[in-house]
Amino acid sequence: MLMKTSVSSLLLLVAILLPLSDASAQFAFGMKHSVAAEDAYAKVTLPAAALATIIKESGDAISAKDVCLGDKPEGTLSGYQADYDGDGTEEMWLLYHTGPEDAGCNVTLIVTPIGGGKYQLMDLLSFPGGKALIRPMVALDGGVQMYLQNEHALEDGVKEIKGSLLAYQQTALIILTSWTQRAGMRDDTFIAEQVDAVFTDLNFDNIKELVVRYSIHETGGGAPTAKNMVDQFILTLDFLPNHLRYGVYDSAGYDKIREAENMAKSGRTLLNRDESRIEGIIKMRDAMQINPFMTWARLRLGEFLLHDGKYSDAEQTLTLARTFDPEYNKTYRLLGDTYLRLNDLQKSLTAYESYMALGPESSYYKRKVEHNIKQITIPRNRR
Repeated sequence: MLMKTSVSSLLLLVAILLPLSDASAQFAFGMKHSVAAEDAYAKVTLPAAALATIIKESGDAISAKDVCLGDKPEGTLSGYQADYDGDGTEEMWLLYHTGPEDAGCNVTLIVTPIGGGKYQLMDLLSFPGGKALIRPMVALDGGVQMYLQNEHALEDGVKEIKGSLLAYQQTALIILTSWTQRAGMRDDTFIAEQVDAVFTDLNFDNIKELVVRYSIHETGGGAPTAKNMVDQFILTLDFLPNHLRYGVYDSAGYDKIREAENMAKSGRTLLNRDESRIEGIIKMRDAMQINPFMTWARLRLGEFLLHDGKYSDAEQTLTLARTFDPEYNKTYRLLGDTYLRLNDLQKSLTAYESYMALGPESSYYKRKVEHNIKQITIPRNRR
């Protein structure tokens, strides 16, 4: 790690995970629905020339080559500025990308203004080339986490996506977890290794968790089964002041996931009986703690709560379903119905429009949603 007196370039991304589809990778790693608000941190952009000056004044510990700077600095540094470590001085967490958009070079830097238009380099991390993004995640009492992602092509043409969650506290850059997904051959068999990453308040304790699902299986017949599933786990990270708590929920392959599926199905049956509804809700929620990516179960619970008149609980459940699977069309129809009951017409309209854009489940629901949209928009147009 680079402290204020020395600099070293690091490349610490562990290549262990591979994707099933470009679509799942795009939504799983983009996570636009779960990052900090747009105005949570001040956005900053500096020209590459500013980076050249910073490197020049850092002494012999680092050279322009270490951060992909040519003789004529090109590109920009874009990121966020805040007092990340609570020392009374604002720092800038920046991503420098140079070269072609789908290749190039990426370096993340932490610098601090020292007056007179000058900056001091505090830490940096090299990141693989390709398209890249940086997102602020959540503030700590003494720091912040950043999510970094890049996408690039390997020599054999295979697309690789890497993600990393970093923390910055007291001038130290800490890598909390990293993952890579790509597709390839192993022992003459095509192996699909998939990772889904979601950053959300899974248990509604006002602390966001990073939930990473990792599974490996042979692609032979499509979905993972008892025969071809190798492993799957869910990792959560709770961030507390001056403390990092790691909790790992790991399933020994297919069996634990099937257990959660069966528990959820049992809970769904219990929901249909007046005398066992509470037990059904508990079973379904316990199942989703084991496998939070079980969208069908979360939707069924949300739909039950909606029809039972528990609109706020339904909204909470369905919003979480959208977080874990933002492409599932039914979620937006149910959210539209829920917001309609809550008399939040703008959110209802937005949800319905998303539903129509993804494609209705059937002509019946298409007509129903079109009718609801008309009921929302006609009074507005008349005013």
